[in-house]
Amino acid sequence: MYLSELKLWNFRKYGINGESIESSLPGVAIQFHEGMNVLIGENDSGKTAIVDAIRYTLGTQSREWIRLDESDFHIEGEQRAKELKIECIFRGFTDQEAGRFLEWLGYEDVEGVKRYVLKVCYTARNTGNRVVTDLRAGQDSVGAPIAGDARSLLRTTYLKPLRDADVELTPGRRSRFAQILKAHKLFQKDGANRHELEIIFDKANEAIENYFDHNDDSFGAGELMKSLNSYVEAFFPQNEPHLPSVTVSGNDLFDILQRLSLSLDVNPPGLGAANLLCMATELLLLQSEENVGLKLALIEELEAHLHPQAQLRLIYYLKEKSTTGQYILTTHSTTMGSSIPLENLILCKNSKAFPMGSNFTGLEKKNYDYLHRFLDATKANLFFARGVLLVEGDAENLLIPTIAKIIDRPLHRYGVSIVNVGSTAFSHFVEIFRRQDGEPIGIKIALITDMDVKPLEYGEKKQEEIETAKINRKNRLSKYENGEIKVFISPNWTLEYELALSSQFRADFYRSMLWAEKVANSKSGIPQESKAEEVDKVVQSDFKRWLNTWGDDPRKDEKIAFEIYKNQMLDKEISKAITAQAFAQALDNKTAVEGAVKLVKSDLQAACTLQYLLDAIYHVTEPREPHNAY
Repeated sequence: MYLSELKLWNFRKYGINGESIESSLPGVAIQFHEGMNVLIGENDSGKTAIVDAIRYTLGTQSREWIRLDESDFHIEGEQRAKELKIECIFRGFTDQEAGRFLEWLGYEDVEGVKRYVLKVCYTARNTGNRVVTDLRAGQDSVGAPIAGDARSLLRTTYLKPLRDADVELTPGRRSRFAQILKAHKLFQKDGANRHELEIIFDKANEAIENYFDHNDDSFGAGELMKSLNSYVEAFFPQNEPHLPSVTVSGNDLFDILQRLSLSLDVNPPGLGAANLLCMATELLLLQSEENVGLKLALIEELEAHLHPQAQLRLIYYLKEKSTTGQYILTTHSTTMGSSIPLENLILCKNSKAFPMGSNFTGLEKKNYDYLHRFLDATKANLFFARGVLLVEGDAENLLIPTIAKIIDRPLHRYGVSIVNVGSTAFSHFVEIFRRQDGEPIGIKIALITDMDVKPLEYGEKKQEEIETAKINRKNRLSKYENGEIKVFISPNWTLEYELALSSQFRADFYRSMLWAEKVANSKSGIPQESKAEEVDKVVQSDFKRWLNTWGDDPRKDEKIAFEIYKNQMLDKEISKAITAQAFAQALDNKTAVEGAVKLVKSDLQAACTLQYLLDAIYHVTEPREPHNAY
């Protein structure tokens, strides 16, 4: 059996869609897979609320004390709800498992076959001075109280965030290691017979008593006990003799287990190693044959104290083990989020949960493998952002953050990620954010792409044909757009051509391009300082020549841009990435001068050929200021 669905009414971030719990749909309803389920999303997106709802309802193997309080009730404005409800629905029962829940089981028809289903409801009322809770199970709206034995079979394995593994594994009355060992068949006592570990302990205890025997000086502790005994005799009345002895108290099996510690090495392990040992211990109980109940592990912040390679090893192992148990994990790790199959991800955003499986998104199932391979290889931050800029090359990837900073929209402040698709195959990345039910996720997507229509100077098409090609290109890309997803296309050809076409930045861009050529030809990758002066002279000379040649031509700007981009960059195979990096550095150098930021920002907003980049940045951050509209 496994947890198939979770529904929440008025629990923390998740409210209701009506006037009352009885008459409304749940604030959130989540479908889980039998194996791996990973909750992802930014901070305070509702991941912990989902995990807590499950463990509050089902309890945990460690039998921790869990109690609802007023803060668990959803608050809307200033009004806090008085009632909440959590519903867990279980499916996938074997006949043996179903036999343990017969009193509460129901049936549902699945393609003509009757299947077992168990619905467990946890309700709570805030009476003002206390919270009254009730746990019931059954198919009708009332249900019946669920017995202790059955409830114990639903307990989950829970690993809290930023867990203190040392405490979990330390000997003592609350030792988690002792509880896990106690549940294993090796430590189940056979009637009144002493357990083998108890017999070993009895022998050790006898040896300890002998060592401290005050009548035996052979071990050296006898004299010590004689001295202690002399004090004891003096403290008690003459007629009440007391003879002190040394033993290890508590020789019951569970007392012994509570004294055992688990460690990796002689030296204390680091936080990461202790965390892995702690998880391994919990999985020992989860996967044991004695665990005849629900095999569900709730692990918050799976990556806690683990470096990326350790995270990958752990997640790959859990993926293998998910065939024999169910895992519901939370993570903030880009490494984790991009390594897990998309079908297993649940995106938490704006008090909603969005499963990313092919039954829910616009991406066809056959394309999931491609997108997963891309994310696994690039570790792209696609699902942890508030906004995403999809670009098709390195140049945009390198240049856009600098432009965003200059126009007062630094991407990191707005939680925006850039994903370099490396091609024009945008559909995989766009469709994963499009929901089949049409519900918006709440993440703004800007698709930035080139027009890729060669200008008149190329000599292949007439102007009318060029304009028609641009219209067709726009129409083809418009299919990606909806309220949150917008397409931003360069006006003419490519990003580099648009930079060369802008009167504000073409000289800086040409200088950056020539410098990139010097970098590529330098053996050390760092050209000599004299090369900078050489580049400046070439820029001045070429622009003077071009203006003298085409000064009266109505297409002089297009001819200069064509000369820079086609006849220089493309024909000489100058690196676009190095050029973009050099141009971004040039912009940074300009803005480093006191008072220059406003001038550069003004130039960017006046450069007509670059407005598509600015508009994309404004879309994923916030709209531009009205007085700067162009």
